[in-house]
Amino acid sequence: MRWRTLPRGARLAVIGAVSVALLAAAGLVAWRVLGPAEVVTPARKPYPGPVIPAPGPIGVLVSAPLVLDDRIRVYATKRQVWADAPPNFKYERSALWSLRRWPAQLVGVVAVGGDHPVVVSSWSDGELVGTDARTGEIAWQQRAETLGDAYTGRRTGASTVYQPPGLFTTDGAVVLAGPAHVTAYDPGTGARRWQQPAPAAPDCRGDDLTSAQQYLVHDTCTDTVRRLDTGTGTGLPDLGSGVTAVEPVTCAVGHSRCQGIRLTAPAAEGLLLTGLAADPSPPLATPGAVLAGGIAATAPDPAAVTRLDGRDPRTGDIRWNWQPAAGDTTPPPRLLTASGDRVLLLTPDHTLIAVSAESGKELSRTSLQLYYEPETAYDVAGFHTSGRYLVLVRTLPGAPVTAPDDDYYYSPRPVLLAAS
Repeated sequence: MRWRTLPRGARLAVIGAVSVALLAAAGLVAWRVLGPAEVVTPARKPYPGPVIPAPGPIGVLVSAPLVLDDRIRVYATKRQVWADAPPNFKYERSALWSLRRWPAQLVGVVAVGGDHPVVVSSWSDGELVGTDARTGEIAWQQRAETLGDAYTGRRTGASTVYQPPGLFTTDGAVVLAGPAHVTAYDPGTGARRWQQPAPAAPDCRGDDLTSAQQYLVHDTCTDTVRRLDTGTGTGLPDLGSGVTAVEPVTCAVGHSRCQGIRLTAPAAEGLLLTGLAADPSPPLATPGAVLAGGIAATAPDPAAVTRLDGRDPRTGDIRWNWQPAAGDTTPPPRLLTASGDRVLLLTPDHTLIAVSAESGKELSRTSLQLYYEPETAYDVAGFHTSGRYLVLVRTLPGAPVTAPDDDYYYSPRPVLLAAS
């Protein structure tokens, strides 16, 4: 029977059925594209072994890597956290594993190494996800306080992996400091170990950080530093009086596992964060002072180092000093940071100098200038060290942080990966 000879009612019924089928198909497509989704792409290769690089520049990257155990690099974008390897490759490589979530946005990432390495990511929908760094499989997932409603890492993801808001690690826990509570989780299982009301009210909360065994936050309403034992959640005695600023000293990443703290108060004060104690450290009161290998490294002018002193961190006694060689016409370097057993200096012409924390001897001096990049000045907006690895996030000189990415970053590949 032809279409034209069908009764009018039958034709309307056919049209209706086809319309419903098309709408259902369109809805299914829309759901698959726009509906909530969590896509895990596990590793297809074995967990790589550690790679210790030789001093010097390695390459340039678009995204800022979090180097874990000298084995993998972890990256962040708006809706994805992923890893590649080896860590000394000059560009990004195909993902070793990946976690992508929709429509949530990635807020922060931390990593815990060792025998059971895990990458923990915090998302805008309040999910806290632990990914097995060896396989890329989800090890655990917890509902937690939301630390932010949007991704803030810009093009490189640097702030998301190096300075995640409210997300920290200690020697044995992942600590989430939300608006209402501070909560500690077991990094291997995601089990909640303890939860306490936030020591400082949201409108009084200044800079916060962790050491190996403490969570510390600057209470701007009482001008003190409040503390929690991250093993039990028990409160510890407050630090300081009239504190106007808090500066973490030599942290593993961002504000996590910091070795010391510098307080700005009526008199500057440096403190060593050892165990549950906060021991006075006169050298750490010096602006720019860092800790490396149990030594405090100080300079009269950390922005232009003409002498670097290695001091006992408790007494201030000088153990060694470093000075540029006689006749060295290189502009004075800045005191950049400490990494393990060495102190790192960076000259204006992009030369990296590594000084032994044990002896004060110069371990290496290498130009970070790559032959295929322009020999122009840049600012360092952030950096990350892990073992011998050093990452510099490079920006155009004087560019404000509010500038668009194209007017802010040094180049389309603004992240320099190097080794000391």
